[in-house]
Amino acid sequence: MPAKAGEAPFAFHMLDVGQGQSVLVEADGHYMLIDGGGRSSSSFVVSYLQQQGVEKLDYIVASHYDEDHISGIVGALHVFECETILAPDYYADTEIYASYLTAAEASGAEIIYPQQGETYALGDAVITVVGPASYENTLENDRSVAVRITYGITSYLICGDAQAQEEEDILNSGLELASDVYVVNHHGSAESSGLYFLNQIQPIYALISCSADNAYGHPSAETMQRLDNEGVSLYRTDRQGTVTAYSDGTGLWFDQEPCDDFSSRQVDGQGAVNSDISGQNESGQNELGQQEASDSGNRGTTYVCNLNTKKFHYTYCDSVNKMKESNKKFTDESRESLIAQGYDPCKNCNP
Repeated sequence: MPAKAGEAPFAFHMLDVGQGQSVLVEADGHYMLIDGGGRSSSSFVVSYLQQQGVEKLDYIVASHYDEDHISGIVGALHVFECETILAPDYYADTEIYASYLTAAEASGAEIIYPQQGETYALGDAVITVVGPASYENTLENDRSVAVRITYGITSYLICGDAQAQEEEDILNSGLELASDVYVVNHHGSAESSGLYFLNQIQPIYALISCSADNAYGHPSAETMQRLDNEGVSLYRTDRQGTVTAYSDGTGLWFDQEPCDDFSSRQVDGQGAVNSDISGQNESGQNELGQQEASDSGNRGTTYVCNLNTKKFHYTYCDSVNKMKESNKKFTDESRESLIAQGYDPCKNCNP
């Protein structure tokens, strides 16, 4: 495998857009944006694409019309030329959908409502539409445009917010689903990533896009248990920021190690959120072997900021060893000062 990510002809970037989803796929100098995250991350998505050298998008895929998936698409359409938009064939009675539709029609891109089984080319990558079977499904989430991407012998599955009905329809289609990389449906909700669905995918790596402070209970304990039982290596944007997989068509590698944090986020009947502690062992350490403490004030005052992910860590955090040196910033500023500057505390070492 190439020693440097820049030498890889294929890249699959899952952007840290908070409680939303956005994936940039690059294949042989061609680009596809799948969803764009919510309104608060729109400028970040545009900036990230520019940093990757994107000037034109071959495809934009709007999996469905929820705000946390299409707001960033509107921003991208204002900045980048786009040849083709793949989108679900239904209307949404929302302001963000109206904005999306205006931007899509003004862009000059060809708008296609893809059908299950259709294929598209992105460089040497092949994109197969695996869902939905019907745009008449009751839930809008179950109308999500779902695609499986193959590049050489590597494969990637991303199905938007598909839930039980669409997952069943996809299983019944007979299409190939086995994938090395699986972007966990609907941010890890309990209604998604059913047992039989996962058994057909047989993923090696699972990626979850969600925010650390979401009020939806994502990811759920049920889904995390199923993923853990499946034996996947787990990546999460709420723990690790933006995650990128690279490939040369035969090998597959990531820009960082998996966090393998299968803890869940539970919401009680009053809307309060409690982090699940099932990832801790009897000694009070989490799965990374780090000692949890109730008072972070006794852990020292020196932090390491990641200039890329905008998270700060204790110097002994495992994540620090995985950072590029160019992204490290050592500081003795207070926790409050760093948060005020827009940095978020690492969820692994809890500074």
